[in-house]
Amino acid sequence: MMILGSLLITLLLASGHAYNILIIHPTPSYSHQQPVMVLTESLIKRGHQLYVVSTNAVPGLEKNYTYVDVSFMYKYLATKSEDKGEENVNLQVQHTKWNVPSALFTLYSKMAAMEFNSTQFSKFYEQVRRDKIKFDVALMETFFISSSCAMIRHLGGYDVPTIVISTIPHAVCGGEDNSGSIDHPSYLPFWLSSYTDRMNIWQKIDNWLSKFFIDGTLKNMLESAARNYFREAYSPEYETLVDGCWSNMSLSIITSNFLYNYPRLLAPNVVETGPMHIKKELEKLPQSIEDWLDGAELGVVLFSLGSNMQSASLPESVRSNFLKYFAQLPAGYRVVWKWEAGGKVPGQSDNILAIKWSPQQSILAHPKLKVFITQGGLQSFQEAVHYGVPTVGIPWFGDQEMNVAKMIDAGIGTRILPKELQSYEKIKSAIDAVLYDDGYMKNMKRLSAISQDFTSQAVDKAVFWVEHVARFGGASHLRPSTAVATYFEFFCYDIISVILILSLILLYLVKLAYKFLLDSVFLSPKIKRKIS
Repeated sequence: MMILGSLLITLLLASGHAYNILIIHPTPSYSHQQPVMVLTESLIKRGHQLYVVSTNAVPGLEKNYTYVDVSFMYKYLATKSEDKGEENVNLQVQHTKWNVPSALFTLYSKMAAMEFNSTQFSKFYEQVRRDKIKFDVALMETFFISSSCAMIRHLGGYDVPTIVISTIPHAVCGGEDNSGSIDHPSYLPFWLSSYTDRMNIWQKIDNWLSKFFIDGTLKNMLESAARNYFREAYSPEYETLVDGCWSNMSLSIITSNFLYNYPRLLAPNVVETGPMHIKKELEKLPQSIEDWLDGAELGVVLFSLGSNMQSASLPESVRSNFLKYFAQLPAGYRVVWKWEAGGKVPGQSDNILAIKWSPQQSILAHPKLKVFITQGGLQSFQEAVHYGVPTVGIPWFGDQEMNVAKMIDAGIGTRILPKELQSYEKIKSAIDAVLYDDGYMKNMKRLSAISQDFTSQAVDKAVFWVEHVARFGGASHLRPSTAVATYFEFFCYDIISVILILSLILLYLVKLAYKFLLDSVFLSPKIKRKIS
């Protein structure tokens, strides 16, 4: 029966069309690579040929999988607070939204060029030319639309349809706006802000300014870097490969949905799939971790700041505050602390288990988990919701501010600002609220149940849309006319302006007519002479 089932699946795959799919996803961040890795594996299982330029390979894939290894980019992410330099991005400190362009995107804007200049990519470039590989569709990360789109055109021509993929809650830097789903900053928080969808007047003003100034700066930085690369790496005429990249995207796929942000109007060519990296089969926990979790009579607190920020980089005074709090937990509570330095956390109490790498999903799925102390990255947020664990968010940079604000708004977590970590009382208050108030767990369980309805469809939904775009050579049938509209046109200011101008002209004409009637009809010649 199993053999018959396998044969049936093989025949079904064979009856479909296998596509050559190119993915360029440059960001050196494991959490942001996870959804793309899952999508890659699923597309290969469907019989497609995948060519992937990425910092993380999918383990176990060989057939139909060409991996261009650009993992060397990880060396440019500072893993310690003292790891500074012109080429490094220091992710061990807080970055506000206003310094994101200079602190993070100075390197981000150069990242694609550095990867395209690598020996690994040069070999891939030669392979494409030599074997005359034709791509049916290409996927590119939302932060690198201009550089990736231009390279896709250089490799395969202008006819290759492109799909933007975003592993943060919005397809930023043009992935949504230029697809026709224009944001309304009065009702949708900017992706680097800490607002909700219900802002006061001052927050709305700040949100509008952030949207236009910061997003505009980032787009200009990324496009300028792309133009510089093609001009210098090839010749000046190749710079034109960047022209029109923002306006020729077929589709945008966002690996999130409204549960992790807010409901908003989206055109049919912007697809929210929901979390794609949630595992159907969890990896088995190491026995030492499983025994530790099982032995917690009252529950477990997981302390993990993600794949970028490291708790080992926290100042000693901040670590002391956490150690003091954990040591004072009632007997029966235990802590799992992701401690990247290895060994024990200096000064830790007996109720703490320090681990160098956290099999996060498997730990969160354990029934003894009560609180997840997280940096608030989207993938960690999605995992916490899926497995129903309330959160304490400590946002450091990027979309973490917005994600943690959503946790608070949904009643599933609390927040500690990085500057508040120096206060033991702030830490105690935030964790105590989630640990001892059942309302947070109740809200999280409800949200978890809702989320699982959508998460179960996420990967299949993404696969369908990739195949759809490949099958029809694009998705112009999904593209609304708002894709070429300006904000002035989208909010009907052009119509309002015409109405106002016509109204003013009409009022002026009425005034002239009134004056004429007053002068010529109602005033007699005798009165006119007296007046004159």
